[in-house]
Amino acid sequence: MSGLARLSQRLTQGAAVLLLLALLACVVLGVVSRAVNRPVPWTDEMAQHLLVWTGFVGWMIAARRRSHIRITVFIDRLPRAARLAMELAIQACVIVLALALLWYSPALIRRNLDIEWVSLPISAALLYIPMPLAALALLVEALTEMRDAMRGRLAEPETGAQPL
Repeated sequence: MSGLARLSQRLTQGAAVLLLLALLACVVLGVVSRAVNRPVPWTDEMAQHLLVWTGFVGWMIAARRRSHIRITVFIDRLPRAARLAMELAIQACVIVLALALLWYSPALIRRNLDIEWVSLPISAALLYIPMPLAALALLVEALTEMRDAMRGRLAEPETGAQPL
């Protein structure tokens, strides 16, 4: 792994930790403030936004680790050449999704620049900023997976897996 990729991975993982801690703190603050009958009004909205950001960062980490859920019961039964074709088709679909996110997210961010949160004077565009970042990460990972598949590094089907 290159130094830039390692730095990117560490920054993404650090962001995930910080977002999860902020989300936890926000939820705890909301619960405690309600318990003492002095609710802090912005905690619910902040928690919702932090959850969205955490989801996007988690998506980037899962894409990098190749740990997204895959149901491979049919693909695993195909011959190697057909599995390669399916993997390339799947990654092509992921690339289309990433490109759609890259195409539409800047407009979505711009449309929400002048809209404020209900509970705080913060731009609603902040919610959508991770979309192009996640799309770029997804695009890079899908292209990497395609390259690896073409070089013969196609994941072999699991044998002896326990049924659910």
